[in-house]
Amino acid sequence: MKLIKILVALLVMAAMAVPVIAEDRLSLSGQMRVRSWHTDFDSQDSTQTWADQRLRVGGKIAVAEGVSITFRTDITESNWGTTGGGNGFGSGRSGANQQWDRAHLDFTTGSLHVRAGQQYKAYGKTYALDSQDNGISVDYVIGDGAINVFFLVDNDNGGKDQSDAFLSGVKYAGKFDTVAFNVFAGNYKQNAKVGGAGLDAEEGDADVTLIGADVTIPLDAFKIVAELDFFTGDSSEVDVSGSQLDAYGTQFLLDGSMAVSDAFTLGGQFFYGEGDDEDVQYTGIGNRFGGWDPVYDVGTSLSNEQITFGRVFNIAEVARKEGPSLQLTSAGVVGGRLYTSYKANKDLTFGASAGYFVSEEDKIADVDVMALAAGMVYKVMENTTFQLQLQYTDGTLDQTAATTAAGLVGDTDIEIFRVGSGLFVNF
Repeated sequence: MKLIKILVALLVMAAMAVPVIAEDRLSLSGQMRVRSWHTDFDSQDSTQTWADQRLRVGGKIAVAEGVSITFRTDITESNWGTTGGGNGFGSGRSGANQQWDRAHLDFTTGSLHVRAGQQYKAYGKTYALDSQDNGISVDYVIGDGAINVFFLVDNDNGGKDQSDAFLSGVKYAGKFDTVAFNVFAGNYKQNAKVGGAGLDAEEGDADVTLIGADVTIPLDAFKIVAELDFFTGDSSEVDVSGSQLDAYGTQFLLDGSMAVSDAFTLGGQFFYGEGDDEDVQYTGIGNRFGGWDPVYDVGTSLSNEQITFGRVFNIAEVARKEGPSLQLTSAGVVGGRLYTSYKANKDLTFGASAGYFVSEEDKIADVDVMALAAGMVYKVMENTTFQLQLQYTDGTLDQTAATTAAGLVGDTDIEIFRVGSGLFVNF
């Protein structure tokens, strides 16, 4: 481990041009993963098979008491066969496939913590606020609770002050005995032209506010998680007359689980998202860097990227992704799923899930979807796992005035089979 830390420290110094750092002041962690994927979209008569990889290295440099620098970089994050400008020799040769996810300063004194730089922020169990951006965040501990306030610059549009996009938020995290809760609010403000070139004065503007709360209640072998979110304000879209459309959103999550035994867990989730045939539904604010996919979550690390279900609170978004490429919005959702986890032995764990979802507002998209998933995590050796996940989606997008206007004639069947597998090594 010491050799790895020294080598990575040399890499970081070369990339960041910083002075020499003593090895005992640098802590490192990370993961190397190699994954393979297969998708079969029956409704589109399309199959794809590919592989990808990523080396992630994160570190923390203890500069002085209460002062630290944190970084995280992803190296060779690409599909196999990506040649970096056509030069061959692998995806890591061109340098284009290395990203710096985190790079921030942290100052801690007493109950106060200040973070400045590129960082990740998320509020809510549903990731109602979810973004990685540059900015500043302040935490202050008050008794058993803590307050967080942050301000991020999501897009500076080339330094033009009149065309920036900002994300801000405030959260109080508290606890009553064993019950933990969060109350939060956030705002996303986007000025014209950030959304694209050639926009009118109002088109591309957005000013969306989120208000939400979540609670986690442990009851011996049971656990209950609930969250309620509201969105309001002005969306970035306009109607045919050029008038700006309102932003709205009401969504609710209820999750109950029970540890039947030390090896077996059973749970269920209920999802509700309000639909609307006039305004624009928001299910989250921010750039969705972290993502969230509860529908196909069966305990592996494979469900949240290449084979994700999507934002469950707007089933039109899922239908657009799973089936025809249509601009459908604001259908909402009513649905639920059952999930289970079984630890067969110390090295092998299985997971499974079955869900059913329908649109809450069927004028936009009359959708019903069944989602099945099963997964396995096998510990090959220390800090090394082989993971496998299978997903099956079956549903129908019925013809509506909105689908007809988008160029779709008749009902559309949605049938998709997807498989992901991978080797993951953590260090």
